[in-house]
Amino acid sequence: MTKINRESIKNLDRNTLIVGLAVAVIFVVIGNLVFAYAMETLDVKAEELEVTGENILNAPFPEYVIPGFENEWGGILLGVVATLAIFAVTLGIANLLKKKKE
Repeated sequence: MTKINRESIKNLDRNTLIVGLAVAVIFVVIGNLVFAYAMETLDVKAEELEVTGENILNAPFPEYVIPGFENEWGGILLGVVATLAIFAVTLGIANLLKKKKE
């Protein structure tokens, strides 16, 4: 029978995070390729109803594109970078809460 220790649990957690992050990035790539040309329903309905809106804050990447990368590769790059950034912030908060708990 295998003895479970802290190191094996730590390795399992690390492997789980790596696999989860890889799956998330794969979903970003596939989703961007599949839905890049989908119609934005809210924009279409707003135009039909002649509704106009005003931004409260300027978006860092309007229309979800990086200037100079207006093709699907720019969308994929932006999606992957955003996924990694959200992961890093979440991991940082989790580590801070873990240290505070100890």
